Amino acid sequence: MQAPGLSYLRSYELYSHCIKRKKYSCMDTDIVEISKSENELVQNAKTMNEPFYLHAQYGVDFVHSFLKKVDPNSFYFLLFLSSLQKHIVLAFLSAVRFHHIQTNFDLRFASESSAWAAFAIGNNDPEKDKEKFAIKDESGILNPNDDLKKKMYQWLNEKYREGSVSLKRYKDQTNALSSHANIVDAQRTFSGLSNGQFKTQFFDNSEDRHIKTDLWAVANLVIGSLDLFYGVNKDFNIFEPSDDFFERIKILKIENDRLKNIMLSDPHLKK
Repeated sequence: MQAPGLSYLRSYELYSHCIKRKKYSCMDTDIVEISKSENELVQNAKTMNEPFYLHAQYGVDFVHSFLKKVDPNSFYFLLFLSSLQKHIVLAFLSAVRFHHIQTNFDLRFASESSAWAAFAIGNNDPEKDKEKFAIKDESGILNPNDDLKKKMYQWLNEKYREGSVSLKRYKDQTNALSSHANIVDAQRTFSGLSNGQFKTQFFDNSEDRHIKTDLWAVANLVIGSLDLFYGVNKDFNIFEPSDDFFERIKILKIENDRLKNIMLSDPHLKK
C-alpha cells in the first residue's frame, strides 16, 4: 500500500543516460534493460578502477589455474573447489556491477567453500569420509547440518590454525558487514525524498572506495584460500600445484599489500 502523501517515482532512464560517475540511478524494472546496463558497467569496469580490477582478475584467473595435477578420486575437494571458483567470479561480477551486498554474500559463500575444500584435502575418501560432509536422514536425503560444519572448522583449527584463523576472520568480517538487512546498507539503493516523492534505484550508491575494497577482497580471499590449500596438501598430497604457483601467489600478495596501503590512505578508511 502506498504511503500517504508520497508517490513512488520510478526512473526509466537507461544507463547510457546516466553514465557520469556517481549517478547510477536507473530504476528500469525491465530485466533486459537492466542486463544491458550491467553489461556496460562490466565493460567499463577496468577503466574506472584499473589496478584494483586487474588485481581481482589476476586472483580469479589464479584460483582457476593453480592445479597442475589432482588425484581423480579427490571428489569432495573438487566439489568445493568448483563452488569456490564460481562464487569468486560472482563476487567479482557483483563488485563491478555496483552490488555490494551481493558481493558480500558471494564472498561469504566462497570463504565457506574454501574451508570445506581445505578440509576435504585431508578427508577425501569417498566412502569412509562421506558422513563428515552430510548425513542421510530417514528419507535418504542428504543433510549437511551445522554440527558437521562445526567439526570441520574444529579440524582445521586444530591442525592448520594459522590458515583456519585467517579464513574465519575473513568470514566473520563479511558476516559483520552485510549478511543481514541493516540501516546502513538499506541506503545504498535509496535516493532520498524530494517534493513529496521518493526514489529508489537498482544500482548501489557506490563510491570508488567501496568498489575498490570489494575488488581487493576478492583477491585477498584467493590468497588465503590457496595458502591454506597448499599447507594442508603438504600433509596429504592429493594435488600438484602449477609450476608458477609460488611466483604467482607472491605477485598476488605483494599487490594486495600495495593496494591495501592505497585504500588505507583514504581518510574515510583510516582507523
